[in-house]
Amino acid sequence: AQSTLVKRFDVKKFKSLLETKSVGRSIKYVDITTSTMDEADKFLKDGCNSGAVVLADSQTDGRGRNQRPWLSSSGENLYVSFILRTNTIREVVSLNFAAPLAIALAAEGTGGVKGSRIKWPNDVWVGRRKMAGVLLNTVAQAGPSGAKISVNLGIGINVNQDMDEVKQSLCENGGNVATSIYMENGRKPIEREVLLADLCKRLEGLMSMEWNDLMDKYKNYDMLLGKEIVVMPNKKEDPSTYYYAKAIEYSADGYLVVEPAKDSKRVTLSAEEVSIRPEPIEKEKD
Repeated sequence: AQSTLVKRFDVKKFKSLLETKSVGRSIKYVDITTSTMDEADKFLKDGCNSGAVVLADSQTDGRGRNQRPWLSSSGENLYVSFILRTNTIREVVSLNFAAPLAIALAAEGTGGVKGSRIKWPNDVWVGRRKMAGVLLNTVAQAGPSGAKISVNLGIGINVNQDMDEVKQSLCENGGNVATSIYMENGRKPIEREVLLADLCKRLEGLMSMEWNDLMDKYKNYDMLLGKEIVVMPNKKEDPSTYYYAKAIEYSADGYLVVEPAKDSKRVTLSAEEVSIRPEPIEKEKD
């Protein structure tokens, strides 16, 4: 067990490392909560400034997309929610791309992880293992500065957890298991305060970028474009609806455009689930 890695998050140290104008400047820390997104909802209603962050050392009800459980051990990983105020849907769309990119860059820069890739719309993988996830909720609520849209951006990053000890898979696909920065950087513990300060800085920088520049940077870490994938409509409820497709591009409104294998007419995906097909498409076997 990696008991030496488990320690309480040092808020004072984090603040001393912060190099941002707004992101992370206001922080609410709790030892344990149901979910940082629940805490952030309360913080948001209190009228906190844009860039405020809620952080917990442990979650009892961490979740991802479609209410999937997120296993949240204590004192090893990062469980945070950012409250961000925006004025346009385009800014919200940009956040969908900026958040996982910021994670990949911080994992690489501070964490020493090589090969991080983003699986649209909200996962960061290394190889065929999930290292981090993003969940973004919007509320049509005016902020203190007059912004029209409030965003609750939840992020979970497996940092110092020894995933060999984790029996439950956190990934979407049953055959895959989760990974962590610690597992991918040669088992070198990472100070979570340093990682979060880096994440805040990168997120703030990416949020200020023009769309085309952001997407150019994002595509360097994307794991879908040009690849054969399996599209799972209807939240995986009906396997008969699955189909093979090639990921072509991302539209200006943040959707994934694919070309189905059996029909060259392109399809734009929004709410559909997308699962990576790890091997090249072969002729289907009986």
